[in-house]
Amino acid sequence: MRKRCSLLVRRVVAPTFLLALVACGPSDPGERVWVKKCAGCHGADGRGQTTFAVGRPFSDLTDGRWKHGGDPESIRKLIADGEPKSPMPAFAGRLSKEEIDAVVRHVVTLAGPTRAVP
Repeated sequence: MRKRCSLLVRRVVAPTFLLALVACGPSDPGERVWVKKCAGCHGADGRGQTTFAVGRPFSDLTDGRWKHGGDPESIRKLIADGEPKSPMPAFAGRLSKEEIDAVVRHVVTLAGPTRAVP
């Protein structure tokens, strides 16, 4: 009986559990929004290594070069209002305040210790 149960766990339960984890996606709300709305341009890791980002110097959010400031309020404003002189769209009205705040927190973690804070 024990061997049969172990086989059931290895062949059915464990793969089902792993599939459920993958299907649910990221658990961090900011990362979930990032994947859906931001990663297409900025890349999953924020490095701007996408076809769209080639030649756009501020698409890399990990290099410490922040055109509009790297503090959370500046990031929040850019996400909400967009940048009319660039392809960065405004997300106010498309994302809730809570989603924008979650993305701000996620962007700050992508930037790491190199973040340029004025």
